[in-house]
Amino acid sequence: METTTRPDAAGIAAHVEAIPELAARLGGVRAQWDVREIGDGNVNYVFSVHGPDGALCVKQAPPFVRVAGSSWPLTPERARYEHRAMREHHRLAPDHVPAALHYDPDRHLQVVEHLDGHVVLRHALVDGRLPADAGRHLGAYLALTLFHTSDLALPAARKRPLVAEFEGNVEMCSIMEDMIFTEVYHPFHRNQWTRPQLDADVERLRADTDLLVAVARLKDLYLTSRQALLHGDLHTGSVMVSERATHVIDQEFACFGPMGFDVGSLFAHLLIAYFARDVPGVEAETPFQTRLLETVEAVWDEFAARFTDLWRSSPTGDSYPAAVLPPAVLDRERTVYLDRVFRDSTGFCGAEVIRRVIGFARPVDFTGIGDADRRATCERRALRLARELLVHDQRTAADVVAAARRARLPHGAAG
Repeated sequence: METTTRPDAAGIAAHVEAIPELAARLGGVRAQWDVREIGDGNVNYVFSVHGPDGALCVKQAPPFVRVAGSSWPLTPERARYEHRAMREHHRLAPDHVPAALHYDPDRHLQVVEHLDGHVVLRHALVDGRLPADAGRHLGAYLALTLFHTSDLALPAARKRPLVAEFEGNVEMCSIMEDMIFTEVYHPFHRNQWTRPQLDADVERLRADTDLLVAVARLKDLYLTSRQALLHGDLHTGSVMVSERATHVIDQEFACFGPMGFDVGSLFAHLLIAYFARDVPGVEAETPFQTRLLETVEAVWDEFAARFTDLWRSSPTGDSYPAAVLPPAVLDRERTVYLDRVFRDSTGFCGAEVIRRVIGFARPVDFTGIGDADRRATCERRALRLARELLVHDQRTAADVVAAARRARLPHGAAG
């Protein structure tokens, strides 16, 4: 099965059949297996394989971006980094990351636990569904994965080799560096937005020096920080949910970077869903929009509480040595540390919102709105919030929620 050609059901089944432990999970024989392509992402091919006794998910990375084909080459080695990050994150947050079962380096193909009864969170949000515990689960996932891969938990002698292991994921990091922090701020062939409705908004944004400086500082932070092992592209399309469970997938952009990058990206997509639900001519938010904002707060509240508890109970890294800092001082510094992560998160949130409105890979939350004028109104409100988050400090999740609500008003949140 060549990675330069589109994989098919027969090839996927043959590969699984050749690995006894995988075939045993499915049960029966190959003729009884149902193989279907299920991926709707931009980058890779994804298949489900169902047998009499169980199911698997198979993901293969071609040497290009799937939606662009050979016109956009991309290293298939991204699958190796994804598999490695998934293994690490599953070890740290087994309730919220599927198990990585197999990786074939020659085919750039991986097999992971199949999530029965789950749907993509973005699809659920578009349909007006949001599991009650999703925010709390995602906050826990962020706390567990970010704390335990930071210098707060890892001695430097263990962390440095892990950082070095992910430093080779250069092409995937470059995509983020370019698309989020650079491409959208000048004419570039991949940029897209609702035209002509947002033309003036884009020009105004590109001339906004305060905003441009804020984004440049965030890019510098993304380039230089090695704070923790990031998912690297944590949006609602990378989250699978059921009524009782939440799992994070698609770690091919994994790298070490600032914690706020993951937190902020998740914030951004919950807020994109919020603005996409706006009803023309109706000033009051809908009950579902209220739930989305409550989920933003729930993510941060759970993250901060769980992160603080982990730091108090498992300070096994070399940062902030308890032997040197008095307990009261260390308690204050924990608050300062999380305040800094929150400020980073709101900035990265703003940058991600902007790139999803006027850059590549616009989300279906917005693109699924058929009326261009209505879509542009929703997107313009999201851009107002993005500027507010980038240019003005927000100290609490409640501040972010209030800013989102102001951005829906006729004159918006920002000047």
